[in-house]
Amino acid sequence: MLNSISLESTYIARTPQSAAFEARGLASLPITSSRGISFHPPYPVTVARAEGPFLHDIDGNRYIDLGSNFFSMIHGYAFRPVIEAVTAQLERGSVWSANNAPQVDLAEQIVARVPSVERVLFNNSGTEAFNLAINICRGATGRYKFLMAEGGYHGSMYDTSLGSKGLAGPSHFVAPYGTDAFVAAIRAHGPELAGVFVEGIMGSGGFAEAEAGFFDKVKAACAAVGAVFVLDEVISLRVSDGGYQKLMGIDPDLTMMGKIIGGGFPIGGVGGKRALMDLTNPTRGTVLASGTFSGNPLSMVAGGVSMRHLGQAEIDRIGGWAARIEAAIKHKAAAIGLPVWTRRVGSLVSWFFFDPGPGCVFGATRPDLEMVKRHHMAMLVSGLFPTPRAALATSTAMSDPVVEEIIARFGASLDALLADPATETRI
Repeated sequence: MLNSISLESTYIARTPQSAAFEARGLASLPITSSRGISFHPPYPVTVARAEGPFLHDIDGNRYIDLGSNFFSMIHGYAFRPVIEAVTAQLERGSVWSANNAPQVDLAEQIVARVPSVERVLFNNSGTEAFNLAINICRGATGRYKFLMAEGGYHGSMYDTSLGSKGLAGPSHFVAPYGTDAFVAAIRAHGPELAGVFVEGIMGSGGFAEAEAGFFDKVKAACAAVGAVFVLDEVISLRVSDGGYQKLMGIDPDLTMMGKIIGGGFPIGGVGGKRALMDLTNPTRGTVLASGTFSGNPLSMVAGGVSMRHLGQAEIDRIGGWAARIEAAIKHKAAAIGLPVWTRRVGSLVSWFFFDPGPGCVFGATRPDLEMVKRHHMAMLVSGLFPTPRAALATSTAMSDPVVEEIIARFGASLDALLADPATETRI
């Protein structure tokens, strides 16, 4: 019988070189991956190469990648059109402090696709996108603070991560996502609010969605108090060719972007109404938008190619694969008597070992955390590579046979989890 100890032992036996590399890294780094969210006990694997939907670690193990580098690799790894375009760009130069044509190309694509975006600027991450967005909000309003949702995440700048604990800080307020209390908080703190930041799909909150009409209320409340309404689409832009806002009819003042618009290279972006974005125009604006690598040709050309290969047909296809995986998870869990709940939005799927309800947001403290940790280990030894937070994303690099393999391996991981005596005492 497999249990949590044998799963970990199996993992350790499969990955001795990754263990050695982790130890080597810790001699010079506090976190070998430089990414705390990617860490899991006893150590993460060290990837040697990535191709299509597969990761290969330095011990020779193959994994089907379900994390997509936290939902950014929508075409999988080593996507040939991106490789060819970036290689050609490298021969022309990687970055310079002047205009470049690929940046204009990517901007034109985004303006044509995303309904609320009339102008867009680029930087290097979702975190930097938040930094630019809040500066635009402050420049537009002359105010300092912002409101975010409990359990929300808009990057690691300032103290926004405190939102996952439901705590306010010196720069911001928090309120429950998707509720009238959130709208009431806009009214209550209106005189201090530069901006109101909210995700269409709560990434750290297990892909929770708000009820219909919530965003209309947020927009109206922002307009009433003179605050800027910012929709964070860093994750959710992948759910339609114009993002979550096109799918749901949301009209934000500003939109944060990242992940898929970079084609596998560092990327962030803020787009929005012309009057707000023009605050960054050096000839007449008051907000500085700059960065040594912002809008660099490599990220721009990779993003431009990636987006040209991502139309609604591709989005529908990977959403269909995600729906098949979700249905298979529920079928397998019911067949073996393991209580599992799921949420799916397009190509994004999350699963739970408790009933989260449609809009429950729990941040970093979810009641099934120990089960999630054990299942994550079961998935790794079953040849799957999800995020440590029980979430997956499909990509265009997959195929019907790969999806069937995912389903089979996911089922095996649930069998392994159910065999754990500690699991049996909790269900």
